[in-house]
Amino acid sequence: MFDNDIGIIIVIQILDTREGYLLKLSKLKLHNYRCFGEDEQIIKIDDITSFIGNNSSGKTAALLALNCLFSDNSADRVLKRSDFHLPKDTKPEEMDSQELYIEAVFVFDELENGEEGASSIPTFFRSLVVDNPDGTPYLRIRLEATWEKSSNVEGAIESKIYYITCPEGEEITEECKTTAPRKDLDRIRVIYVPAVRDPSKQLKNASGTMMHQIMNSINWSSTTQEKVKVKIQELNDQFLEERGVSILGTSIHTQWESYDSDTRYSNAQLRFNSTDIDSSIKKSEVVFLPTVTGKECTIDDMSDGLRSLFYISLVDSILDVESKIQKEIDTDPEHVSFNHKPPILTIIALEEPENHIAPHLIGQLVLNLKKIASKNNAQTVLTSHSTAIIKRFDPEKLRYFRLDVNDCTTKVRAITLPDKEKLADQYKFIKEAVKAYPELYFAKLVVLGEGDSEEIILPKIWNAKNGDVDTSGISVVPLGGRHVNHFWRLLNDLSIPYITLLDLDKEREGGGWGRIKYVLEQLIQNNYDKAELLKTNHGVLSDEEFNGMHEWDVDDSGILQSWVNYLEKYNVFFSSPLDIDFLMLEHYGTVYKGLLGKDEGPRLMVMENGQKHQKYIKDIENSENPCSEYCARVIDDVRHALKESGGDGKTYSEEQKKLMVWYTYFFLNRGKPSTHIEAFSHISNEVLVSTIPPVFERLISAAEKALKEKPNEDCCTRKVDAV
Repeated sequence: MFDNDIGIIIVIQILDTREGYLLKLSKLKLHNYRCFGEDEQIIKIDDITSFIGNNSSGKTAALLALNCLFSDNSADRVLKRSDFHLPKDTKPEEMDSQELYIEAVFVFDELENGEEGASSIPTFFRSLVVDNPDGTPYLRIRLEATWEKSSNVEGAIESKIYYITCPEGEEITEECKTTAPRKDLDRIRVIYVPAVRDPSKQLKNASGTMMHQIMNSINWSSTTQEKVKVKIQELNDQFLEERGVSILGTSIHTQWESYDSDTRYSNAQLRFNSTDIDSSIKKSEVVFLPTVTGKECTIDDMSDGLRSLFYISLVDSILDVESKIQKEIDTDPEHVSFNHKPPILTIIALEEPENHIAPHLIGQLVLNLKKIASKNNAQTVLTSHSTAIIKRFDPEKLRYFRLDVNDCTTKVRAITLPDKEKLADQYKFIKEAVKAYPELYFAKLVVLGEGDSEEIILPKIWNAKNGDVDTSGISVVPLGGRHVNHFWRLLNDLSIPYITLLDLDKEREGGGWGRIKYVLEQLIQNNYDKAELLKTNHGVLSDEEFNGMHEWDVDDSGILQSWVNYLEKYNVFFSSPLDIDFLMLEHYGTVYKGLLGKDEGPRLMVMENGQKHQKYIKDIENSENPCSEYCARVIDDVRHALKESGGDGKTYSEEQKKLMVWYTYFFLNRGKPSTHIEAFSHISNEVLVSTIPPVFERLISAAEKALKEKPNEDCCTRKVDAV
């Protein structure tokens, strides 16, 4: 390893494009390149991989690193001063030198599967490396470069590309380096498509484009060439017979003779087209034949969005053609349609494919990108800010980029999921949850809630108190209280601050002390100090005491509340005493009851004067001597609210028990989201703020604090007071 070196390491799985063989990029490592600092960042790459993260987090730099190695445009491979990482608090004029390396490692699956494979990889076979006698061979390609201050404004940059013949992890010596010819590296191609793009040029047969390369490599038969030449001559002759053309051509010829005497250029003639096939195909382009409009359309007539889509389609077509070319070379090398040897692997490096694309076409776009990536000779690496695209990717295909504010360098993380084999249910739940709420990747703060109610209520409360939740960068993600430790681990790994709001569910099965114990267990699983976490004024809870916490007396509400308060210091809050719906009913009950029309609301049959009459709860609940039927109804709805295996409501006040009649009506017998949405349409921001539940006040204060803290602060080290 070098001191102060800039590095990019790319690990690539390679199989030839012959039938049964695949060549794939599997890992990209970046060190000191642009926004990537001293700490080497490892980016694993799949057949299709999406780089996600906020603006200026380093996604484009990673694509440019690939382009710097394998672009078929030599200008893209030229290193500049700006490619060398400038450490924070260091001025450009203070730096005298800097070093970088870019390393690509290729692995051959056919060798791993026990096949011979040597004939399929002749270009790189002599440079393969193994870590141990039984290991699978792989290939390392390394670009080394040095920048030094000089009289040139850009400084002096020296670079060279080598094969590295020692295993990864070992020190690289000069004896381990062999020069890698560019003709070998050209077997791997990167097609970089920037976010701000003009695909018009690429969609035509212009010099340097993919179409130009393919069209120029067609093996035209001599018969076809002669026929085309004759037809073009006939066309030119017919063209010149037109009187107006003849007058113009004669004038051009006559006037030019009076200006120049060079015999090579003295005979100027007007011609409709060139007389050879090579000149003619340069003018070829894709057109769209007349449809119901009766007009033939060209690429220039297309919108930006359709051009982008067609460009991606063209890439797909070229890869398909190159696959057929390789098949011809393998099966019948004497009769090939093209004099072109395609790359072993083409990597499509695509920035923000959603640009200019209508939302309803996003699904088809992603499907086409996956189709390209499934080809034997291609891979796709893309960047995106679109949740519509990200939610269509498995979380395993995402790589999260974050700019560390401490040293202004990029850190890259994979998405952490539970073990797929050991924790199949948790894996499936977390995977589907993060696919359903991809906005959490871009949030400055994530609030983990129980369900749909939190998703509606919390943004409304925040907006009333602090302004637009979207501009604050807060994402509310419902998780149903399940597997919170996996979400915590995921967000910790991504260095995204989070707050959790759970239902206390007092007197429900698993609620109350069961909820407290559950949260403590989740915190311990996320590496919080167990001794610190279970410390009380009477010492640390023993394992026996902690294991039996869920059976503690729920009547001891004072101690229960002290644990609720204690866990808020870990940014875990509870909707108490039951859930967030009951909490809203307690504080805004008048508004919810006011939603009902004259003939709506809970009702019961009451015996009066020997006859049964139907009465509404709202008409009888506040009477000084409630009837027996109402008292029985309250008891019955308490049972419904606390569920079949729950308690009898002994820890709830009489007013709270009465509210359970309304809780059952609004939230157990009707849709929760629709009820809350309708209620908020009748509550002003002033009323929301003036009667806000205290737990929401504390949660918002914690959120404001978290938004101000540095995102990579290790919350596991936070010290809190004992209970």
